Amino acid sequence: MAGWGRIYVVEALCRLVDGHPDVRPWPLRRAVDEDFLNGYFAGKVAQAAGPHQALAGSVADAEAVDHTGRLLHVLTCCQGMGTTLARYAHAEDVLAAHLRHLGHLGPSPGRYYIAALLARSLGEHGDQGSIAPVHRWWTYRNGYLALLGREDWCETARNALAAGDQRIVWLAEAASDPELRAFHTSVPSGEE
Repeated sequence: MAGWGRIYVVEALCRLVDGHPDVRPWPLRRAVDEDFLNGYFAGKVAQAAGPHQALAGSVADAEAVDHTGRLLHVLTCCQGMGTTLARYAHAEDVLAAHLRHLGHLGPSPGRYYIAALLARSLGEHGDQGSIAPVHRWWTYRNGYLALLGREDWCETARNALAAGDQRIVWLAEAASDPELRAFHTSVPSGEE
């Protein structure tokens, strides 16, 4: 299911979560599929799936962590479509838990990509449409940048770039931001 039809299906599943706990794993792990229409239902998924509960412990499954990253990114850029990150009641808890779990799980090209998107989205302008001061997100932005700056994360990004991973290629081409250290090499002083 894709496009507009997916919106209706996801919203229907979100309404079923409370009465049917066996439904909860799907929105927690698979609802967001990187289509721009995800903005219409991301807030409903965040409420129904409860990533703030699923990621609260010291252990969470990688699939839920990865999906939560995609969900958080959609919430940062769905102004005019649905609930934004600034209006999501558990935003800060989920951002903190997501960062913690990413640190434990380690890098992958997909995790690098989402962490970079989140760092960018939580940066200078904050989350689109946010009525909160931009600095509300800086702690989390800095946390994502710290992960992205770790050598193992940089190496993962460089390897994915060399392999032609289109997400990473796009990041590298758009990386005028020196904070994405994986794509910037500095020339030692005195050399040219």
